[in-house]
Amino acid sequence: MDRLRIGLIGTGFVADWHLAGFASQIDARVVGLARDFYGDEAQRLGQRAALRHKSEHWGVRAYTSVDELMHDPEVDAVVIGSINPLHLGHIEQAIRAGKHMLVEKPVLTELGEIDRVGHASRERGVKLFPGHNFVYRGAVERAKALITEGRLGRVIHASFVVTHTISPEHASGWRAKRALSAGGTLMDSGHHLVYQSLYLLGMPRALQAFTVRRVLVGMEGEDTAQVNLAYPDGTLGVILQSWASGHGDGVNGIRVLGERASLVISDGLYLEGEKLDADTGYGESFAHQARAFIDFVLHDRAPRSDLGDARNTLRIVQAAYESASSGTVVTWSA
Repeated sequence: MDRLRIGLIGTGFVADWHLAGFASQIDARVVGLARDFYGDEAQRLGQRAALRHKSEHWGVRAYTSVDELMHDPEVDAVVIGSINPLHLGHIEQAIRAGKHMLVEKPVLTELGEIDRVGHASRERGVKLFPGHNFVYRGAVERAKALITEGRLGRVIHASFVVTHTISPEHASGWRAKRALSAGGTLMDSGHHLVYQSLYLLGMPRALQAFTVRRVLVGMEGEDTAQVNLAYPDGTLGVILQSWASGHGDGVNGIRVLGERASLVISDGLYLEGEKLDADTGYGESFAHQARAFIDFVLHDRAPRSDLGDARNTLRIVQAAYESASSGTVVTWSA
């Protein structure tokens, strides 16, 4: 196989980013789209219209069902961008069909499910790649190198902060129902911050978290979450994710404080105020991720963030919810 043929599952806003990301690669192409249809008649009509519109806009086939796409021998791999509760079924379909897959975050919302599909995919020789696009930004990769090389000295503290609003459609759709979303802003957008913290600093040994619903009161989950972290080497950290305010300029970003120097990732990577890398764009992260997925499937190059990292990301998110609910510090040794 010298060119990867990809089927995309889901027609939400992230589908366009994946389509554009793969369109920039010479050894892969998206050949078709599919989705599950659910809800009342009006919702299903809207979903079918979205599928038709995107397939026509991108010039790719619209499959009548996910099952039809999975059984097409002209499809080598799939991108699973469906809503959270549909991920497990789509992953299991892909494993049975022998399709490699890129799965949007959160890959799954239960640890046992991650373990099960990990075992099944390895048995079938199917590659499962988590959609952790932000670690494929050049600025994040270079920050990792600076920390590993000791340019900052011992790391004292790190912060991972993002606050932004979401559309009324998102705030009142499936994300608003805990049974579908398995959480609020931390389980959703916060996943990006958690897996980046794992990439840069590794697994913490303890955490304490707080969650609130300050603005999006129609949602069942939190609109703001703060997670305080302690690492085995003594480093302290904090993750703050919020959907309650769009006034995060000057606050948003990644900051790592070391004994010798500090770095910031905002509109670029800065080391002691000097801009070293400008590769932080959202669209570019999907193009880099597409490249990494192709290399994983075609050339067996390991991803920067694998299924084990997806599992640890979920462990941290679930531990944060446990801490916020119980008012306790959650610790683990392995």
